[in-house]
Amino acid sequence: MKSLACPQFHCDDGGHPETLLYRGSLTAALDEAVRVGQAEADAGFLQDLLDQALTASSTDSPGGSALTGDPAVASVLRITLINAPHLRGRYQGFLDLADARLDTIARQRLQTARERLRLRLPLARAEYSLREGLVGLGACLLQRPDAAQDPMLVQVVAYAVELVLSSGEAGRPGWWVPHSPLDDLSQAEDWPDGHACFTLLDGSAGLMALLAVARLRDVRVPRLNAALRSVSAWHDAHRLTDEHGRPHWPEVVADPQPDPRPIAHQAADAQGPGVCGNLGIARATQLAGLARNDPALRRTAVAAARTALTRDAHLFETGGICHGPHGAALAALRIAADEPGDHAVGLAEAAGTLIRTVHPDARHADPHGGLLDGTVGEHITRSNGDPRIALPPDEAAAWDSLLLLAQRCAPAPVPARA
Repeated sequence: MKSLACPQFHCDDGGHPETLLYRGSLTAALDEAVRVGQAEADAGFLQDLLDQALTASSTDSPGGSALTGDPAVASVLRITLINAPHLRGRYQGFLDLADARLDTIARQRLQTARERLRLRLPLARAEYSLREGLVGLGACLLQRPDAAQDPMLVQVVAYAVELVLSSGEAGRPGWWVPHSPLDDLSQAEDWPDGHACFTLLDGSAGLMALLAVARLRDVRVPRLNAALRSVSAWHDAHRLTDEHGRPHWPEVVADPQPDPRPIAHQAADAQGPGVCGNLGIARATQLAGLARNDPALRRTAVAAARTALTRDAHLFETGGICHGPHGAALAALRIAADEPGDHAVGLAEAAGTLIRTVHPDARHADPHGGLLDGTVGEHITRSNGDPRIALPPDEAAAWDSLLLLAQRCAPAPVPARA
């Protein structure tokens, strides 16, 4: 089910070498890099795809977001060199160039955002969101080795802290957007005071996930803990329950004051259960719980994930990572991997049942879709030769760190023996 506040990206020719939003050589290279990491397969086809993407890359002034341009190129190259380290001699120079351009993009975006904050001008969602803004650039920077010491990452996290701890009129949080949540800004009369979005890719769950992962990765920024408490408290205050007490979140709100009334099941249906909906919010909530050592947040996350996988399974009408069952199952497995015992087993079983029983209508698929909305997103979540959803092997790159589902991109270092 399409989210209310999820931007629609249109493709006119289906071939975009520098983006993960559409089908193209860079998206195909990411898929193939993940395959190589799963099975230690031959990397010849991966080299062909990367060469196509890099040959077509722009040499103009840098631009982009986490899923487009040089930041996306940097992520794909970093994943490639983790999964196929023998290619380092061929592609390290390209990664260094993409990383330098990523720094330039982040620096420019930060300068603009800081000036807006200083002048207290209205916020556009593209300034901060994971999909289009600085949270997404922060996810790219977190993929770097020794990210905690990366000065650009520290600045991006400091911006997120400032945004979260700023506030507007009538109790509105710093990420409040003064217009309609629809991507064409229509139906403005229904949103006279604007809205706040909760989702992972486009709203405050992305901010919460960035702050939580930064805290878990030991990024040192003043007031980081206060900002993480603030945004997680906002989510907790606005958490809804259905008539059976099962938790979920709204996608957007037009009133900063929480509504404590139980919401009937059908009233929650407009939100959607996938990565761009409740499962993405649940993962961000769990990460906040891990970072804050808060068992209550983690219990809420697990309960919300279970609800999305079971009660809301009929809402998966399309495929893809963003709104489809494959992305939902992947997020559920990430949640399960960070929980003990029965919680982990129950979520993993529910994710498996979802994939076996829910088959979105292929007619709804976007033939030009990329990582989020296309079939490549479904393919990338599966094991080689196996229809089941699987997390990347422990020794491989966690490609979903790009979406802040995983805490790190490179495998965690093995502690030295005493």
